[in-house]
Amino acid sequence: MVSTVIAIAIVGSVLIMEQSTSVTTPSVAAVAKSAASAPVRTPITAAQLNAMRWQELGNIVSELTANPNEIKRVSIILEQTESPVSLYLRALLFLAENEPQSALAVFERIDLGAMPADFLYAPHRLHRSLKPDAPDHYLERLQQAVKENKTSALIRARILAGDGNLELALSSYLQSDPATWAQYDLQLFSNIGSYQGLSIDLARMITGAISSGRVKKDLEPKLKHIARQPGNQSELSAFEQRIKHAIKHGTPEGQIALASARKLLRDRKIFLNRKYDQLIDLYNAAEPIKLATETLLLLFLSAVDLKQQQQAEVWGQELKRRHADLEVRDWVNSMMASL
Repeated sequence: MVSTVIAIAIVGSVLIMEQSTSVTTPSVAAVAKSAASAPVRTPITAAQLNAMRWQELGNIVSELTANPNEIKRVSIILEQTESPVSLYLRALLFLAENEPQSALAVFERIDLGAMPADFLYAPHRLHRSLKPDAPDHYLERLQQAVKENKTSALIRARILAGDGNLELALSSYLQSDPATWAQYDLQLFSNIGSYQGLSIDLARMITGAISSGRVKKDLEPKLKHIARQPGNQSELSAFEQRIKHAIKHGTPEGQIALASARKLLRDRKIFLNRKYDQLIDLYNAAEPIKLATETLLLLFLSAVDLKQQQQAEVWGQELKRRHADLEVRDWVNSMMASL
């Protein structure tokens, strides 16, 4: 339970402090840096807490960070406040005190419509941890906010990845600030990297983020590990077990994996029966980056056999992008030359 609380507390901190489309507040790194040299401040008053706005929440947390002795006093004052923002702050303080059940109880007192989209994420994570079988109305609101483009890039990426929309999740991560990445994002990166069409772009994103100096130092070793290809046997076995578990429990990741396996089996049968035109018709509108490497190979060979140069070029280029070694490039080029 303690590890869960710590993880949620970290997510909450990132959520409040990060610069987002919904709320503009100081970054976590900036708050931590300024806290050490912060001047002595006047105590936070009950009137301030009652009148606090969402965009001011980061500054209040910053003041408490600079003066931890204030936390207990502020917690007592918050017991007498009922505004959505003050309730949210009270829930965060419960998390800091290792009381996740109390934190969730306070979060549940806040009208969902009163919270900006990004602020729904911390209670969503806590709800999912403590009440995994109960309906998650926070997630429903977040998914709708993602559709309406009302979340920050980081929150959008996390929600999309959780829903199994891995390509869109990667695209959103590319728009996020690497300084806001947390341990939880590493798990999502591993999920994204498990798909052949996305692993190369994920590795490039991670490498660029590390080179920029924006990544937290404690995340760098794990990020480099995720970006390294290919995985070793133990990693592959762990991935296989995770996918089996996901399929068994019907999670979004499991549903995608099962659908992919069925499509691949279907495509193999069509190819072996030499129905090349039928196979190509199935994927005429598909984006190459979304396709498994085996599917790409079957499509490329089908297009070559049917002398469809334009389609062969599209799928051949994607094969060369994924496999930069000279042997693969020469083979693709030689096949193209036969058209």
